[in-house]
Amino acid sequence: MTPTTIRAIRSSGLSSGLLMTRSSSRHSCLILSKNTFQASRSFSSSSGGGSSNLPWQIGTVVAMVGTYVVATKGIAYISSTDDDAAAAGDLLSLDQAEHTGDGPVPPQAEITTRVYFDVEIDSHAAGRIVMGLYGGVVPKTAKNFEVLCRGDTSHPKGAKLAYEGSVFHRIIPDFMIQGGDFTFGNGTGGLSIYGNKFADENFHLKHTGPGLLSMANAGRNTNGSQFFITTAKTPHLNGRHVVFGVVEQGWDVVKLIELCGSRNGRPSRLVKIAKCGVLDEEEDNDNK
Repeated sequence: MTPTTIRAIRSSGLSSGLLMTRSSSRHSCLILSKNTFQASRSFSSSSGGGSSNLPWQIGTVVAMVGTYVVATKGIAYISSTDDDAAAAGDLLSLDQAEHTGDGPVPPQAEITTRVYFDVEIDSHAAGRIVMGLYGGVVPKTAKNFEVLCRGDTSHPKGAKLAYEGSVFHRIIPDFMIQGGDFTFGNGTGGLSIYGNKFADENFHLKHTGPGLLSMANAGRNTNGSQFFITTAKTPHLNGRHVVFGVVEQGWDVVKLIELCGSRNGRPSRLVKIAKCGVLDEEEDNDNK
């Protein structure tokens, strides 16, 4: 069989990577299905000056299996493997991405802290996402996310450790939205509060459906600040990415972000975390 050119792929990789094909029939591509997405939403201007209607068209999403995903060095992604079955499993099929409902899954553990993102799309206020963190199960991972949401800490080399002002740089419909690279904004950067990277804490919590917060990485024990929110059931990520929270409010905002995605993950709009923080702390301050 001659090598197949991959023109469109819905990769489970959580950042940009290089795609390679194999001439062997064992690694030939199989197109599973196509879906075209189109939606529109009227946003109120962040400055309060009326509204604008922003039509979005998301291109055709094509899912394929049987290829290798080779990650660019230093970019957070889902690990690939030379094993045939595992290599195929690294690509998200439409069956694996089937939604479990109209919203995020229920919490898998006790919520210890609540944080939020106020999101802007092309400088228009899109709404707030409230997320609960599983600090009892993965305290180190949850603490990292909490501190980065608070944004009052700096790296020893001087860089501010904060999600505020950063973007969702990779968005794949019916899979996930990824952000957290506040140093470069393209998936190659980010820092943890523990230094550059920190180890996978545990994999007790599973990717059971939409709305889960999980750490993006560049292989085992390479967690920094990059994260993703699932918009589908993704069991093939279990044991590879640390789940540490869940969306509790603002699922409509997550879906609006998803509409800015594409089959290669490149956003069609600038999706920014305009403000973020620890919700419980701000509520306590307001009540004083």
